[in-house]
Amino acid sequence: MIVAQEKPQYQSPPGKRRHPVPTARRAPLTCRGRLTLTGLVVLAFLTGIMVCYLHVQIMTTGEQMVTVEKKLDDLDVQTRELSGQVAALSSLKRVEQVATTRLGMVRPDNSQVVLVRTTPVKTVAAARPSSGGQKKETARNRPPENGRSWILQALVELVDRSTGKVHPG
Repeated sequence: MIVAQEKPQYQSPPGKRRHPVPTARRAPLTCRGRLTLTGLVVLAFLTGIMVCYLHVQIMTTGEQMVTVEKKLDDLDVQTRELSGQVAALSSLKRVEQVATTRLGMVRPDNSQVVLVRTTPVKTVAAARPSSGGQKKETARNRPPENGRSWILQALVELVDRSTGKVHPG
């Protein structure tokens, strides 16, 4: 069996006294040193408060942005729904249905339709023979007839050409 040996105690050799190890002692702080240390502690505390305040502001602004973006998405959805409703309400079938049911309107039959004829417009080109040196007169470069503008004259000429009607010159 093995017996554990005691650890020998370390002692100074006889005749010599053990002296404590000298420790470095700080000199007491002066008034100016205390004031500087207090100022640094207060400055660190205020810096911590400022960092916390700025962090709270960033978090609050982020939350507001999320809220505004959610409202914007809701408004986009509402806009699309309203656009669909406008398209449905302004369709010609619905307008006809409302006119016939609510307003009491009826579709006219052929006996109720009245055709209005206008007086034929004399074309200046047909009245004057064109010579090779002169440019051909069109509705745009001739004076208006009967107080009509050149646009209306051009429209009348276009309709007459498409239907094959020729006005007597």
